[in-house]
Amino acid sequence: MVRLEKEHIQFIENYLENSDILYADIRMEMTDHVASEIEQLINSNNLGFYETFKSYMVNNKATLIDNNKQFLKGTDKAIMNRLWVELIKIQTLLVFCLIVFISYEWLITIKVENLRDYMSMMPLVSITPFLIVYFCSLKIFKLPRFSGVERLGVLYLISFQFFNFLSSITGLYIKSQNNFYIVALLIATIFTFSLLIIKITLQIINQYHNDYKFMTS
Repeated sequence: MVRLEKEHIQFIENYLENSDILYADIRMEMTDHVASEIEQLINSNNLGFYETFKSYMVNNKATLIDNNKQFLKGTDKAIMNRLWVELIKIQTLLVFCLIVFISYEWLITIKVENLRDYMSMMPLVSITPFLIVYFCSLKIFKLPRFSGVERLGVLYLISFQFFNFLSSITGLYIKSQNNFYIVALLIATIFTFSLLIIKITLQIINQYHNDYKFMTS
């Protein structure tokens, strides 16, 4: 039975990368799949590698590109599932309650007219910490382009829009200190989400670092 040489495997991987299969984890899975298919075809038709590869790609390239898109959608769904799992934990509720208490105690010490300025800055302030964690972790682990790591950007974008929306709502309640309990709830929501996203970011980066150590050493 014919087995592909290392240079053939590398040729397949390079071809996929040049075909916009950019993420290393997806490309590795596809390379293994394509190599297995090519080996079976070579054994059945007695043609050489390059002739078999060319014929295979003519018939299957569009399917591979579509599989790449479906894989990315699955990655996005997995990240959102992680967020949901973290949201329903009792620890998350305790953190939320603690931030509500701290926020309210802080709010009653400042002037109402200054609070609008604080709230307008909150989306940027809340998203900055996990962006710092994200880039610092990548620099430390020196990961290649992995789907789960880079697709965190989708979560960041959704989070920023969500935080901005909450800050806008908060502005409607900044009229007197009687409304500060509502403002405290919104602040706690924003910062609890921020902490969860930092946690998920570290989990995903650490997972890829452990699963693909041979690519980061």
